[in-house]
Amino acid sequence: MRYENDSEKPYAFVPFHSQSPSREKPAGQATINREQFTGWLELELKTLTPVHVASGRLDFVRAAGEESLAALQVTNPTRDQAGAPRRVGVIPGASFKGTVRSLLEAISPSCLRLAGRNSRPHVPSRLNPCNNASALCPACRLFGAQNYQGQLSFEDALIPPGSLVLVGSPLLWTPARSNRGLPPRYLNQRGEAIGRKFYFHARRAEGADLRVAIRTGTRISTRVHFLNLSKAELGLLLAALGLHPQYPFPIKLGGGKPAGLGSVKIELKTVHLMQGSSSVRHRGRLGGQTSLLQGEELDRHINEWVNQAERDEVLLTTLLEELAQILEESGLEHNQAPADPY
Repeated sequence: MRYENDSEKPYAFVPFHSQSPSREKPAGQATINREQFTGWLELELKTLTPVHVASGRLDFVRAAGEESLAALQVTNPTRDQAGAPRRVGVIPGASFKGTVRSLLEAISPSCLRLAGRNSRPHVPSRLNPCNNASALCPACRLFGAQNYQGQLSFEDALIPPGSLVLVGSPLLWTPARSNRGLPPRYLNQRGEAIGRKFYFHARRAEGADLRVAIRTGTRISTRVHFLNLSKAELGLLLAALGLHPQYPFPIKLGGGKPAGLGSVKIELKTVHLMQGSSSVRHRGRLGGQTSLLQGEELDRHINEWVNQAERDEVLLTTLLEELAQILEESGLEHNQAPADPY
């Protein structure tokens, strides 16, 4: 989506769905159901702008012969080939998972699980979090809820060596709040929150706030594991990853989104199925050989899964279209992230 004028905010809202969340009994994790789909997605993440997933730590970083205090990227301890300890940059699976959940909630008849103390009074009561593990909305079935683990697992994504750079972005400010707890722009005339906020993709703004980030153009491989999903749930997951054939979009991941950081394009390389395919031999609890989907066969299955999600109304196409407009990749050409308070 393109900014209309310089006074425009760098974000827009996807409205809340008008219906109550569609709550059902989840499939569970105790056994693998032969009538459902279990396996994993092989994904490649391509950074379209620098990506910073904060570790919560500051330290001095040397760049261009100078040392500067900067916010550090998340790293995990490991050892090199000689056995010496070192740290490798990662995108934590939990961070990726949280981002995808927020997208999936926005395009499905799901509850709004995470809302701050100031936000919750303004959220329609029909979107209150699921509180019964036997009756969960689509997002809680897939990502988990109280007393339910969920049916998705996101691996940590290891960043290739030499991919971290020092970038400067503007200082970010907390939005000005009204006496009703949220900024007036976030509310309708009845004082209700108007929807979920998502930031546009935009060219990065420069500033004095230094961060260690993953450089633009980095390609990162990772996996998302799924257990006992229906065709419709698989289609909903793919749509939330920006992989719907008619409504593709890059996601925004990590910190500094208002300043143009965090734009990531996801490519689905292959799907490995342990269940849900007649070609799979079942052998014990974890099954036997896997069925590999790629190329034209994968494209055919993607269309089948997203179409099923739309027919079953776990994927709300009108809201998906609005989300895809906000997150359209062309914003990287048309939009300039603000360098000053907005």
